[in-house]
Amino acid sequence: MEIENLFILTILVGAQICVAAVDNIDGKLLADELRIIKREIGVNVLQEQFNKFPYIRISDTGNEILKRIQSNLDTALESLDTVLKNVKDKLVSVNQDFDSIDLPNCCDLSDDQLTFALKFQTKVDFNQACVTTSPIKTDNFKYPTKDISAIMKKDYQDNKNILWQHYSTTEGVFVLYPATKLTNCDNFDPRFTTPYASTASPTDKDVVVVMDTSSSMKQSSGVPLKAKFVIAKEAANNVIQTLKPNDRVGVVTYNQDASSPSGNSYHPCYQRELSFATKENTDKLKNYIFSLDTGSPDSNFEKALVAAFEFYNSSVDTLNVQNRDQVILFISDGKSTSVSDPVQVISTENAKLQNRIAIFTYLIGEDEQAKSQLQNMANQTLHDPSYGPKQIGHFEHFPLSTQKLLSVKLATFYEHLSADSQSDQSTFTSSYVDPYSGIGLITSLCRTVKVATGFHGVMCTDVKISELLSEIEYFSEEEYSYGFMIDGTGRVVMHPLLPNAAFVNYNEDPVLVDIRVLERAQAAHNVPRSNFSLCIVLVDESYSEIDEKQFQLSSTDIKNLFMFHDRSLLRDDFQNCKFYRRRATLDHSSVKFTQSAFQNPFQFIDSDETAEDVTKYTNYITSTGSNPGFKSTVRSSVWATYKAEQFWKQNPVSYVSWRYIGTKSGTMRTYPGILMHKNFDHEKRPWWRQALGHPNTMYLTTPYVDGWGSGIVLTFIHTLHKANSSAVTATVAADFPLQYFNWFISKIYPSCEDGNRCIILDNSGFIVMHPRLKDTTDESDFHEPKHITVEKGLPFLFSSENVLLDHSKVTMPSGYSDGLDFKDTDDKFEIRPIAESNLFIIRFKAKPPNTCSCDGSKSPDVVKCQGPCQCLCHIPIIYDVCANRYNTESASSPCSARIPDTSGKNEPDDTDGLKACYAPICYKKTTKQDCYSEAECTWCEYTDLGQQIATPCCRLKEDCYFGKTKPDKRDTCAPISTANESKGNDSYTIIWIVSGSVVGGIILTIIVFGGVKYFKICDRTDNTDPYIDAIDDLELPQYTEKQESVGSEFMGKTNQNFYDGLQ
Repeated sequence: MEIENLFILTILVGAQICVAAVDNIDGKLLADELRIIKREIGVNVLQEQFNKFPYIRISDTGNEILKRIQSNLDTALESLDTVLKNVKDKLVSVNQDFDSIDLPNCCDLSDDQLTFALKFQTKVDFNQACVTTSPIKTDNFKYPTKDISAIMKKDYQDNKNILWQHYSTTEGVFVLYPATKLTNCDNFDPRFTTPYASTASPTDKDVVVVMDTSSSMKQSSGVPLKAKFVIAKEAANNVIQTLKPNDRVGVVTYNQDASSPSGNSYHPCYQRELSFATKENTDKLKNYIFSLDTGSPDSNFEKALVAAFEFYNSSVDTLNVQNRDQVILFISDGKSTSVSDPVQVISTENAKLQNRIAIFTYLIGEDEQAKSQLQNMANQTLHDPSYGPKQIGHFEHFPLSTQKLLSVKLATFYEHLSADSQSDQSTFTSSYVDPYSGIGLITSLCRTVKVATGFHGVMCTDVKISELLSEIEYFSEEEYSYGFMIDGTGRVVMHPLLPNAAFVNYNEDPVLVDIRVLERAQAAHNVPRSNFSLCIVLVDESYSEIDEKQFQLSSTDIKNLFMFHDRSLLRDDFQNCKFYRRRATLDHSSVKFTQSAFQNPFQFIDSDETAEDVTKYTNYITSTGSNPGFKSTVRSSVWATYKAEQFWKQNPVSYVSWRYIGTKSGTMRTYPGILMHKNFDHEKRPWWRQALGHPNTMYLTTPYVDGWGSGIVLTFIHTLHKANSSAVTATVAADFPLQYFNWFISKIYPSCEDGNRCIILDNSGFIVMHPRLKDTTDESDFHEPKHITVEKGLPFLFSSENVLLDHSKVTMPSGYSDGLDFKDTDDKFEIRPIAESNLFIIRFKAKPPNTCSCDGSKSPDVVKCQGPCQCLCHIPIIYDVCANRYNTESASSPCSARIPDTSGKNEPDDTDGLKACYAPICYKKTTKQDCYSEAECTWCEYTDLGQQIATPCCRLKEDCYFGKTKPDKRDTCAPISTANESKGNDSYTIIWIVSGSVVGGIILTIIVFGGVKYFKICDRTDNTDPYIDAIDDLELPQYTEKQESVGSEFMGKTNQNFYDGLQ
């Protein structure tokens, strides 16, 4: 009777499961499994612990925060100003130049003279400065005193926050400390750099460069092997190169007619509007000038001047032009061939602008009539005073002997503008990329140096933007509070939505967007002695911190709660093992501090940690030493996260690669304990940002290549919150292999294999699981997340009214919050949201209709939203290139920037000779499904040549990467000898075989008679291609699983399976 009941139950259960699987998919099944993962990685227990921690409330008003940060910035600026003053005072006291200088040439330094300095990101010599000079020298060329090298060296020793120090003279001498190798000394002139020009002439300028392109400009110049046209182009480009981002510029060329940049390569505004001198605009204009060639023999000054004045007439001036120097720089090698008098043209055109424009003329040659004409143009001899006072102009001619000076004279035209524009006060330049290391935004604090004879040069000290503004970069009093900084023109210097200033590349435009693109309302406070303004956004003017005084720790806890991640700095007795391609330990979790944990973040970044540092860390964390520079929340953060280690060690999970917890105070704890890259910063990792955007959500990332060596993984993340608060204080996360997740889904939803296919999306439409990902052999498929709209045949899901992509978010139609059935979508697909997560599961026919397609090769940054298919695209905010301004009046809120991950990734460790941490004994697992249940195992089906293995097997990933054998281990799936197992086990084996046969016969009978219907409907024949797991070809030598399992003489006794009894 009991057997009959079992028989009936089997039939009913089998039939019920299959019918349910065919009819629909149940999102609750996956949600329940995710809750199990959530529980097993410790989220529930840890949240309970965080609810019990004692907290104290701290009040901090916005004004108090601003005053504190401003005070710290003022102190930093004062110390930088002292550096400039020390060099200036030495130059003034010496008051003498010299015929030579006893310093090495920067371009002649050899590598063996230099040492790599982390702070400077290049090789330097801290013992001295180096010097280089302009290739354009006067006959009486002089050098400043060499004593400034010693002054610079002492200044750096006294203030390690400064970066490069450099002094540039009016004659073109450049002294740089610390000495470093330069590569382009023959073409380098310090007077053509922004720091020099913007300090020598700090007033904002509008400049139109007018250049003669008549055929006579082909004639040879006084510069060997260069025509007049070539030196004129070089001079014009040097003018553009010296301009500040807040200056504006236009270019006119002329012969018989006048022209400006036009065509597909140039924005239309370049033809008649002044353009702000951003890197984008200046690069375009310089390219235009270098592309020019000469034309007809005529030189029509009239048309050239009218075109130049048109730039001032056409530009939409929202600026106060009364406070700007406005000038036309006119270059020619002869007189005008136009009928109209150019002096009268200037009078007429300038009158329309209230005579605001100054005229500077430059003659390449010695034609007397041309001299007279160009002199009168500069003097504006026919100006009409009723329209305003005449602006002082300048004329200069260059005979053959001085034509080499044209570039210098033209680039330093500002020396002939109003003399009172030079200031004796230190000023910051606009931010630019460090030219010596090629990475990181810096700014220069500069001041002019005047000696008894007048203006002598410009002294600057550079400082990293990220270091100067570190309190803004790492300001975060509460979850949604943040800070940002803008310059005097409203352009963003630092903002959470923009890339870290420390990692901006030399090829990128350092002039960032207008703040109105990112913020709809602002209230800023000026930073003393700079053109920066500081802004703080506070959600709440009070926040809570863990009260250390009330935190209870036992003596055992104190002893065990802290193991620094870099164990090479201090000796310990913890046992090493290999976990994937990492040297790890199961004895403790590892703790790493990011730069945000420190009161001075970039002092940490710019120096290597030492054993002495780790000792200080340990003493402070264990309350036996003073604070080595941590913020007030760091120690309690380490104490609180120790609860995670205790849970993880007591509750091992076989399918997980890594478990870790990161806090907002800059603490990262990982288990098993491993070494992490110094620059690793969990707050810069995508999973951290995504979790903060989905609080109290079971968040799964898209698949990616694990930076710690475990192949292609997904990350499960969940936020932790302070007691009685919605404020996120930490995130708990675990990585597990994509292959496990695929197996996991097939187990939950067997109907996904029965003539239908299933995919899993996150709530932005990016693919978390797709059948195609099982088949790929290309690791690059996981470098960027793939959106559902670029999958072949799938955009139809979002081209109907059934499922919508609202601002790139997947949403269900009204009234269908539980999802859609096949009947709701004309039998195309069904979709279910997974409760408490960011996921959706979709099941569709094996061959969906291809009614809509999107180009997956194109970034959404270049695809505008249009047409019936909801492809991943963007709606641009209109950007005025010339005005460097976004039209934000009617624009929707902008998307967050795709911030690059700059956190650093580890190389594989040398694990040769180490035993496996867990030894999952993959070779005992005989099915693909069983194999995938272990994180370290992979199903090996192909050789490295793509040949299918007759008898596939389960092996460690290190033995069978990407589901393929290594070239020297094509016999990986050969039977493994177990001769070393005890013969005493044979009799027990026989008994169990006989017993098992009897039981198996009964079960087989039940299955045959009771499960026929089930198997007819639910055939599970596994014909899928192998999962491809990303492990690089070049691996460090490691022992194979065979050597470990059979007791190699090199390996000794096999490790016990850590997971035995836990399945």
